[in-house]
Amino acid sequence: MKILFRADDLGFSEAVNLGILKSILDGPIRNVGLMPGMDAAEHGFKLIKNLDIALGQHTNISVGKPLSDPKRIPSLVSEEGFFHNSKTINGRKVDTIDIGEAEIEIEAQLSRFKAICGKMPDYFEGHAVFSKNYFTALKNVAEHNGLFYCNPFDKAWLDDNGITLGILAKLGEGGMYDPYHHILEDKAQVLNQDCALFVFHPGYIDQYLLNNSTFTLVRPKETEFLTSRRLKEWLVLNHIQIADFRTYRR
Repeated sequence: MKILFRADDLGFSEAVNLGILKSILDGPIRNVGLMPGMDAAEHGFKLIKNLDIALGQHTNISVGKPLSDPKRIPSLVSEEGFFHNSKTINGRKVDTIDIGEAEIEIEAQLSRFKAICGKMPDYFEGHAVFSKNYFTALKNVAEHNGLFYCNPFDKAWLDDNGITLGILAKLGEGGMYDPYHHILEDKAQVLNQDCALFVFHPGYIDQYLLNNSTFTLVRPKETEFLTSRRLKEWLVLNHIQIADFRTYRR
């Protein structure tokens, strides 16, 4: 079988970038999502630009400030011009994201991605927000630009691409879980599938991360797991091939 190991949040902070680099060099990460609108995006790209990975756009509308004019995207931002956080957006009973406004910001981030990386992304998806309107905007921009749209939380997308999403672990106190137990004992239920996808958030911790994310202590935990001998042995034992979105398409 094949597994797509994906790391999200390149560019979130310099400490996150370093953990992702570690998970590529010493682990199985071959798909990395860059957040082109974040201050540490260029730092992250410089770390991984010469590595053999699929580099995608991990589009952000829930951390910091937008790249586009806040006056053009009022449904995405507060009066101060900052994005609403993901907890606020995902907790709404009504989806208030305007599709057209979301497309404006997504296109702006795609332009920044191309400016930083000198190429188009190998895949295209979003960060932390589970909004039907947001997903529609991402898909529209992907189709307009001929990009490979990736939405593993959509069963139809998984079926169309022949991919099984590893069942997500239930996070306990402090947002923690045991990846050794969850993955190596196959609580994620992926073994014997043709192709599975795991989404990780490896990284280390700095003050920016502590101030802007609820995913903190779990990041170095995942980094340690992804670079562990036990995971490498599990991959060999189960005859698993490491795949990436540049080559794996149904």
